Amino acid sequence: MAENKNPMELLAERDKIFYDFYHNVTPERMPVISALQNPAVAGYCGQDLMEWHYNSSVLFPAYEKLLEKLYSDVCPFMPPVLIARPATPYQILGSQSFVLAANGLVQHPEVVGMVAEEYPELIEKGFDFLVEKVIPRQYKNMGFDDPAKMAYTMQLQINERNNEMQAYMPQYIGMCMKMGYHNGGTLGTGGFAEAPFDFLADQLRSFSQISVDVRRRRSQVAEAVEALTPIMWKMGRPPFIDYQANVFYPLHMPTFMREKDVRELYMPTFKRLMEQDAAHGVRPWIFIEDDWTRYLDLIYDEFPAGCVLRIDEGDPQTFKDKLGKKFILEGMFPFEYMRTCDTPQLLDKAKEFLDIMLPGCGYLFTFNKGPLVANDMDFDKYCDLTNFVRDYSHWANAGEPFGTPLNSEGYQIDPEIDKPLKSRLLFNWDEYKAANPYAPEASRAKLEAANAQTFSWYINLLA
Repeated sequence: MAENKNPMELLAERDKIFYDFYHNVTPERMPVISALQNPAVAGYCGQDLMEWHYNSSVLFPAYEKLLEKLYSDVCPFMPPVLIARPATPYQILGSQSFVLAANGLVQHPEVVGMVAEEYPELIEKGFDFLVEKVIPRQYKNMGFDDPAKMAYTMQLQINERNNEMQAYMPQYIGMCMKMGYHNGGTLGTGGFAEAPFDFLADQLRSFSQISVDVRRRRSQVAEAVEALTPIMWKMGRPPFIDYQANVFYPLHMPTFMREKDVRELYMPTFKRLMEQDAAHGVRPWIFIEDDWTRYLDLIYDEFPAGCVLRIDEGDPQTFKDKLGKKFILEGMFPFEYMRTCDTPQLLDKAKEFLDIMLPGCGYLFTFNKGPLVANDMDFDKYCDLTNFVRDYSHWANAGEPFGTPLNSEGYQIDPEIDKPLKSRLLFNWDEYKAANPYAPEASRAKLEAANAQTFSWYINLLA
């Protein structure tokens, strides 16, 4: 913890830094965002990683030990939500999409959830097709051949997750309060989704098969991503919106595609999602996986202003010059330096990098990749790095505007995108009211919120 400041003072300082930054006002210094994956934490502290998959609270003593040394303005650890990939919820459902390996990491093998001949069914039925056909293939205990087992297994998984989070979150919140961490936005202001083409490739057709489909079934691919767009929209919606509300999109496929195919099949639907995010006051937070140097013009022209772009690979000066005034940038600092440099060399590399990225504000320091296991990096060296970043990354022009605010283009909300999905499975208030005429109108919001939670449970199985 920073010297001579109590947690409330630290929290106030950090909240102001983030508030200014996301309102395009230069703060006094760049916020420090440290991040450690739970498998790496377990390794650093000699904890059995396999145990974490079944009891996430077991790492709290390790968290406490690490936080005595590691500086960060936000909590460096992620709760055991599905995106953190604890194994238990996947194992209960019999997942073949997310599988626990012997090294303690949950891996995502290449899977096929939909055969090519089923494009028309996906296009026609959308969400219902995912529930009725794809999920039972990817989760063997979710098959309709044994409905009693399916129903019991679903409730078991839901109860296990609820119990786990109820045990974990009070400790997590207490730890954050003790350290005075900025909370990253009101609980419920973050979302996760995929570009429709990525979703089609990742969970439905697989990396190898989507490339074949682009050549042989091009019109069906185009129709399919259109059909998936409202599903991805609802998947990513954060329940609440504040100034840090965001939707995280990891972009996978474009560097493996021809630019013509990216512009014709990938971008139209993804661009619509981003523009509607901006119109609703939600910031797209986009992981630009691999090297997108050849797509810099496309990013600049097609992505809405104010997006956060986490860059994986590329020349920092080139990306800064091209994109730095329109977008908030993250990433690009090579994680490889943690392995190849001693501490003085590492700090020299960080200074050289920050001298490129800091001028003009609009950058958040993060690695291009993160440590997955303890052997990936020296923890003490990482602590030295975060301390250096905190002390070096100050702006002399605090209070001055920078960059381009979110939705500077003035995108308007499209009422069509917020319409209920066409589905026989999802809750429909009019049908419910007709069958239950005594139900008061006041109960509608509560039931529709429960419907949104149920939709999220299903669609997140394919996230």
